[in-house]
Amino acid sequence: MIDQSPRTTGFSPDQLHEVARKVLRATDADEAQVTLDGHTEHLTRFANNYIHQNVSESDLTVTIRVAFGTKVGQAITNDLSDDALARAVESAEQLAKLQPENLEFPGFARPQAVRGVDATSDRTLGFTPGDRARVVKHVTDDAAKEGLTAAGSFKTGLRQIAIANSHDLFAYHQHTLADFNTVVMGDDSSGWAADVHLDAGLVDGEALAEEAIDKAMRSRKPQSLEPGHYTVVLEEYAVLDMLMYLGMHLGAEEVREGRSFLTGRAGEQLIHPDISIWDDGHDISGIPAPFDFEGTPKQRVEIFTRGKAGTACYDMRTAKLDGRLSTGHYSGGSPFWGAGPQAWNLFMGAGRHTKDEMLESTERGIWVTRFHYCNMLDPRKTTLTGMTRDGTFLIEDGKLTKPLLNMRFTHAVLDALRDVVMVGSKTKLECNYFGGGNRAPALKIENFRFTGKTSF
Repeated sequence: MIDQSPRTTGFSPDQLHEVARKVLRATDADEAQVTLDGHTEHLTRFANNYIHQNVSESDLTVTIRVAFGTKVGQAITNDLSDDALARAVESAEQLAKLQPENLEFPGFARPQAVRGVDATSDRTLGFTPGDRARVVKHVTDDAAKEGLTAAGSFKTGLRQIAIANSHDLFAYHQHTLADFNTVVMGDDSSGWAADVHLDAGLVDGEALAEEAIDKAMRSRKPQSLEPGHYTVVLEEYAVLDMLMYLGMHLGAEEVREGRSFLTGRAGEQLIHPDISIWDDGHDISGIPAPFDFEGTPKQRVEIFTRGKAGTACYDMRTAKLDGRLSTGHYSGGSPFWGAGPQAWNLFMGAGRHTKDEMLESTERGIWVTRFHYCNMLDPRKTTLTGMTRDGTFLIEDGKLTKPLLNMRFTHAVLDALRDVVMVGSKTKLECNYFGGGNRAPALKIENFRFTGKTSF
């Protein structure tokens, strides 16, 4: 009998507001801000075709920033007792007083109207270990029938973010999330499948099992292929890998310092006109967040419009330096990331081609399920290196003919997006490193450079 967890509820907005008020009352600083980042997560892990772990975790991280003039200090705690909050305030104040004057400090945000987003699913809030196990069972049982081994995880939960400051700003948002992934392995093969939704009821275990198992069976007895330039069909997973690394260099800080491909190139036709990329924290087909960690409402940012370079993402400091308004992309209030604006909610627009059409139109090329072990070698040139994984196949005369050993690539993302010849009609969502989500279609790309091959 599987234990059924109670319904996920988290904190109420009033409870979070009260924690923030305690902090703000405790400080003598000229200005203060409190960021409350809470989550309740339930995780089911499986390996060797059986579930080996069910765990749940609830936490609320309180990040306190105080300013004396332009001297700013920060402290973090997850102890909500009055004494612990008071100690954290004292630590932030002591650190602030030791800092040099920071003439770039813009102050803390004044209240602005925030357009709320309904991103909470009742089905996710009520999802139990038994519900997750039933989804997982499709993968483990079907893999075992084929003599394969499945491993992966299924996480459901609730995230809550509240920002309050001494200028009477208070902003609150919550969203649910269901995140499933699996790798199915044979002796010399593997297949991948993953799915992310706000609504856990949309995670289709049967379809995910079929996808991963099909890849694992097709990729048996892989063969070697010489490195070189090839036409590729990149599934959504692989495109999302590229988009995530591109997204790490869309902040105004990097643009100002000349470390971004956007530096000095606004309005240039950098990629194929069929490609548009934007950031939108209000779109519920992603993982929305209507304000940033300064409490500034998020604005839609056009990164590429029909291939032409647009603008970067701004927080209050970089906006002040450039004489602009913040687009609501400050990430420094998060306990997991440093200061500076970041793109959290990237979208690449869909096209009009199916993956079958991409395959059938390719005389010779490589089908790539996803990438891994990626690193951005040069963000100015967008040179990315990494390897294929969990389903790489040779395409000949419009068909998948041979499974391939994994291959290493070294290629500029902008060059890849410039050489696009087909854009997928469907998109897929994945979580990114910043706690948001990116969504992208599959792509067919010419002249993609593979620089090495592997023995697995």
